[in-house]
Amino acid sequence: MFKKIVGLWFSSTWKNAKDVKQYIWDLVLAWATEFFTWYNPPDWYTRFWFEVSPNGRFSEHEQITDFETLKLICEEVHNHKLELFINLNAWYYTDETFPYIEKMVKQFIEIWIDWIICWNIWILEYLKSIDYSWKINISTIMAVYNKEAIYFMLDNYNVNKVILSREITLKEIESIVLEFPNVLFEVFWEWDFCRYNNWLCYAEHKYWSKDICTVVVNDLIIKKKFKPDFKEIILNNELSNEDKIKILDDNYIDIFSEIASTLWKLDLWFLDIEEQKNHLIKLINLSKNRVDLFFDAMQAVSSDRNIGIFTYLRALKYLNLDEFRELENEIELSIKSWLQYITNKSKEIWWSAKLKALELWTFYSRSDNLNLYTYLFFSKFPNIETVKFPTRWRNNNEKLNLITSIVNSKNIDNSYFDRGISIERAHYDLTYLFWEKLWFRKMLKEFYTLQKS
Repeated sequence: MFKKIVGLWFSSTWKNAKDVKQYIWDLVLAWATEFFTWYNPPDWYTRFWFEVSPNGRFSEHEQITDFETLKLICEEVHNHKLELFINLNAWYYTDETFPYIEKMVKQFIEIWIDWIICWNIWILEYLKSIDYSWKINISTIMAVYNKEAIYFMLDNYNVNKVILSREITLKEIESIVLEFPNVLFEVFWEWDFCRYNNWLCYAEHKYWSKDICTVVVNDLIIKKKFKPDFKEIILNNELSNEDKIKILDDNYIDIFSEIASTLWKLDLWFLDIEEQKNHLIKLINLSKNRVDLFFDAMQAVSSDRNIGIFTYLRALKYLNLDEFRELENEIELSIKSWLQYITNKSKEIWWSAKLKALELWTFYSRSDNLNLYTYLFFSKFPNIETVKFPTRWRNNNEKLNLITSIVNSKNIDNSYFDRGISIERAHYDLTYLFWEKLWFRKMLKEFYTLQKS
């Protein structure tokens, strides 16, 4: 089973202060098997304040702010025979700030911090120059996307674990961890929805106010930008103005809207019927391998997503082609199973508003999703030691215990969840994590069939 990591982030003063001994003991009793923290000492924050960070955190309460508290944390963690690692994970360091980093490293050695997690080559070279013998983890900030990067790290530094980039796919993770069976890995199950994450990002994000950059992701829609050759298109005398406008058009129509538009034209006998049918077939072929072609029971029937699924099913029934019969049955089963589920639930509870409240209360924790199937996939690889996922605030123990029991058993049993939990709510994560893993849709189909019977 994966290790369960706890981040210790609080200042030592005022309302954020903790009884360190009791705090860590409570976490050990609950579920913690490993700890990490951030450190911003007084000589750093009095000189640079928190706007310039040694660790990628920008608030006082997000890090330990005095050496004695850090020392006490380290002692308590070691008393429980567990390990503590510390982040030196800022996006950059300068000639002016690096002497403070050197001082911190000496403090870490003094109190026996077990690991340092970092990505900066300058820090890695410094640790190498002083024959640093404790563990080093390569941070996700390094943006490790491929095997060559890992070979470079292993050849040059004393690497304990590699934390892979958030953006790589399951297929890439599988390829990498099999290539390095003796290297420990950490993976993320959630994505940041920003391609300029990790090493590719040089913005300092202030989470309590408007970020320097804002990324809006809506399902699979990616807004187009000007084409790199837009000047050539504009100056091309062989193209009419109408053609230029069409080529440069940056309006985005998602696949469901385009299917709806085509069906509308067919209903009205608009333009050439055979041409519209062929276009509809083309749209289905382009999209039939989408991982998210299932009805989302946790969204309203009238939501854009579910209206899109209804539209998709309508298109399949209109075409009535044998080549799409299996897909048609799959989506129809998804919708019918939801109708059966919601009907039974409503009978049990008698009140639809109460049903919605119960669903939200049971399956949400501050918008966190839980995808057990991702964990089952990661559990196949013994050298994936840790998995990061956003379980915060409420229901931490319940979620982690559920993951532990299912991953250890390697079995998905209906007793663990009902129709609403952990299937549709992982929609965004499925879109990116399972893009090439259509076995997930097959598994859903089996689940629906079992539930129907």
